[in-house]
Amino acid sequence: MMDLSVLIVNYNSWRECVGAVNSLREHPPSGGDGQPLSCEVIIIDNCSSLRDDQAEAELAEILTETGWELVMHHENGGYSKGMNLAYERASGRYLLVSNPDVIFQPDCVDALIRHMEEDPGCGAAAPLGYWDKGLDGRLPPNILPTLSDLWATTLVGLSPRSVARYSDRRTREALRVWEAQESIDLPMLSGACFLMKREHVEAIGFFDPRFPLYYEDTDLSVRIRKHGLRIVQVSEAAIVHLYNRSGQTSGEETLRRYWISRHRYYRKWYGVLGGWLHSFSRWILGSRLGCRLARRAPQPDLIDIPTSTGKPVIKMPRDLDRFLVEISLDPRFYLAAGTFGKGDRWTPSDHLYANFGPTTYYFRVCDLSNGRPRQIGVYRFKREFLEEWRAAALAGIERRGDDST
Repeated sequence: MMDLSVLIVNYNSWRECVGAVNSLREHPPSGGDGQPLSCEVIIIDNCSSLRDDQAEAELAEILTETGWELVMHHENGGYSKGMNLAYERASGRYLLVSNPDVIFQPDCVDALIRHMEEDPGCGAAAPLGYWDKGLDGRLPPNILPTLSDLWATTLVGLSPRSVARYSDRRTREALRVWEAQESIDLPMLSGACFLMKREHVEAIGFFDPRFPLYYEDTDLSVRIRKHGLRIVQVSEAAIVHLYNRSGQTSGEETLRRYWISRHRYYRKWYGVLGGWLHSFSRWILGSRLGCRLARRAPQPDLIDIPTSTGKPVIKMPRDLDRFLVEISLDPRFYLAAGTFGKGDRWTPSDHLYANFGPTTYYFRVCDLSNGRPRQIGVYRFKREFLEEWRAAALAGIERRGDDST
């Protein structure tokens, strides 16, 4: 039996997958005594629609050198089915679940395994998640969906006042996770990266294949906690997650699967009432009245940063001892990454800005000088479609055209 099995499901993320396995090779796992652990990597490709000859050749060379495995699946059955297929082929005592767009930082896997060995009540160990290679931007902590959260997010879609209340509550919970100096318990894990013992998976079960995409990690989190185990963020472990690279390649299908999984989650864990309330929420938001209310500006005092090919700059009202900048693609800030600063202005670091694509971003700035977050302002910035992005997009179109002939 192997000590560790790393399970990766790939979909249209060949280049990122090469980066993930290379980071594992650069930081091979070892035990508490410093001795190397036996490790296997099993990659399931979920019938990727896009090809990348160079990245696939690099990946094939790595697999030949290491003896790791790539399985070309005949269908895209979703993350759950792909992971379950990888699990069937795995033999490790520890199972490390990973997205393909993850870069493991030094000592990450070792720290996760050490914590699992030392904490018998830990059912899943998760690393700190960063948005960029400079480790400047923290990824959003996951919010466990409940009926009260369903109601709250419905109101957020209808009322600017609810947006402010929800943002304040979400920010306080995010700060609890982002500012933790020690390992802390989480309400739910992220399917992007976590470690479990095989014995716990055998007792609890793995991913529910009825979730075609998203909410499979939420469902597993509920089952781990109902089994009397905890989900722990390990302070010594860190990853960079190049967020949602697969989902960006098929937006409409990703969204369709999201809504199916969301409804099944509420139906599974809250019964008929949960399924009905979820459907009612969608009906309200899609109704004529709901659409009219949703068109009202969710951020009435939104400040526009001039559109530019350069970095955005936010000027503070005064010199601040410490502040938080939350970054989101949605003005309602359902999910937001976070980065910290001090002084009289903020601009993203080079590492952080490298992840900004040609789209519109929203920044929520909170003063942390007195400990409790106090909103200073909400800003909007649109990054222009730069020449290098246009060249990359055209190259991708040409490559797909060549593949289809």
